Amino acid sequence: MAGAAHPEAMAPLKKGATRTAPPQTPASWWGAPRVRTYLLFGATGIVYLLAGGVVWHLAWALGKGPDAWATALRGLSNPLYILFHLVTLVSLIFVGVRAFGTMMPKMQPRGGPLPVLAPGVVKAVIFGAWAAITCLLATILAGGIF
Repeated sequence: MAGAAHPEAMAPLKKGATRTAPPQTPASWWGAPRVRTYLLFGATGIVYLLAGGVVWHLAWALGKGPDAWATALRGLSNPLYILFHLVTLVSLIFVGVRAFGTMMPKMQPRGGPLPVLAPGVVKAVIFGAWAAITCLLATILAGGIF
């Protein structure tokens, strides 16, 4: 085996300024699908912030009494609130699919006591559990059980 390389072996013969270009974003950066998906994933935080504001408003109305609560609930029937809740639902599904369907199969522990499952199996298990929990919560909220 060869010995350690000399630290100056690859140094230029004459010292001088390095020729590096200043960093700049490529022209196609905004058009890259993974960048758009990443930005959309981050923008869902704004939707959740606004949804938290709606919850805060409802909690505040609940504390003010039955009349304020009834007024707040009537306000939720506004088409803009319904549209906002649809946007919130779509963003929640997008984040759930991206986080649990795309990232989770890649983050399986390697070398542990359990075998590494195929990504398709992991997706099926995650989406199956997600669908079962969603159906259970929808049944509870609809008054079907409890």
